[in-house]
Amino acid sequence: MDALYLLLKFVHIAAVVVWIGGLLALAVITARLARAGEGDALAAMRRQNRFFGQVVVGPAGGVALLAGLAMVGQAGWGFGSLWVVWGLVGFVVSMLLGAVPIRRAGEAVDALAPDDPRLAPLQSRLATLSAVNLLVLASVVWAMVFKPTL
Repeated sequence: MDALYLLLKFVHIAAVVVWIGGLLALAVITARLARAGEGDALAAMRRQNRFFGQVVVGPAGGVALLAGLAMVGQAGWGFGSLWVVWGLVGFVVSMLLGAVPIRRAGEAVDALAPDDPRLAPLQSRLATLSAVNLLVLASVVWAMVFKPTL
């Protein structure tokens, strides 16, 4: 196997691990703090979530995309394969979820006091959106492993 392809595959998989693993860790810790009713810790975690998303998770997703595209080109698979399209669509859906509804829900949570009665439904919405995002990404991982065709 070509050394460049193997290097791209390593970079792609490592970036996916950081991207999806980071999202999963943030979702689990945030949900746990919300359920425990630890408002101050949750507010601090939310601030760190935003930073981590912008500095670690987002760039890892970008690296995963670029390395994946380079792998497809290097291997000569073609960009019309169902599993490649699935991966690209999943990437776009995940980025849109993170950039719009997840970000907005997070900002709404951040704007409320820890004892505000509107906080619990917003936290629940944020947890649901995060779960949907993780399911989308899990489907992409499935498609990359099994490589379904039409």
